[in-house]
Amino acid sequence: MYQKVTILENAPVCSGSLRMVLDASEIARASKPGQFVMLKAWEGLDPFLPRPFSIHSANRSMGRLELLYKVVGRGTEIMQELKPGDAITILGPLGHGFPLAEDSKRIALVGRGIGIAPLLFLAEEARRQGTQVHAYLSARDEDHLFAKERFIALGCHVDTTCESGALVTDFFAQELQKNCFDAAYACGSKRLMGEVRRLQKAYGFAGYVSLEEHMACGIGACKGCVCTVHDKDGSEHYDSVCKSGPVFPLERIVP
Repeated sequence: MYQKVTILENAPVCSGSLRMVLDASEIARASKPGQFVMLKAWEGLDPFLPRPFSIHSANRSMGRLELLYKVVGRGTEIMQELKPGDAITILGPLGHGFPLAEDSKRIALVGRGIGIAPLLFLAEEARRQGTQVHAYLSARDEDHLFAKERFIALGCHVDTTCESGALVTDFFAQELQKNCFDAAYACGSKRLMGEVRRLQKAYGFAGYVSLEEHMACGIGACKGCVCTVHDKDGSEHYDSVCKSGPVFPLERIVP
């Protein structure tokens, strides 16, 4: 059921992208890294559908939920005009998040652009349990390396690139040659996912990917966000990103 929550902050983090902080104690307490919410910040039918946003961070003790978003259309144009104290409605937390083993000693996070958003929450959880985190972040320019300072503040080892044609997975590959990871978690372009999958085949770490798809309901009813999933026997089937994902084992998305 959608619930009304209050905006505490809604401020730019760079040109065209903002961070929204919500007073949403019930959802914050229940949230796990990799999950998302459906959000509607407007009255009436324009836009008609709510919008999905991955959970950027959740402070369970303070009941605060953070979202990171780019202004790309009518819905987010409305969102950027909202002020602290305004109320919006959200549904969540939704979907399956990132599996993080309690005995994980060393993990890698690989993200590009707005795909960095769900990885911060995972880094926070991992560091809380004492897991070493290497974050490999890329964007079209330094301004869009979202939350870089927050990863550093958590004690993560951070490598970044904004160079045209450069791949942040090159840093990941160099580190793999020295010492493998228990798991790697990726969110970003198909090219990035393909590179992480190539390295997974070579080094054998567990891999997970968070998919970004247009969604209408967020609960698997409308079938508007289906993706192709590869089975162990080589066959394929369609599955809902919102209900079965948005996080999938990497090998089930990139064979």
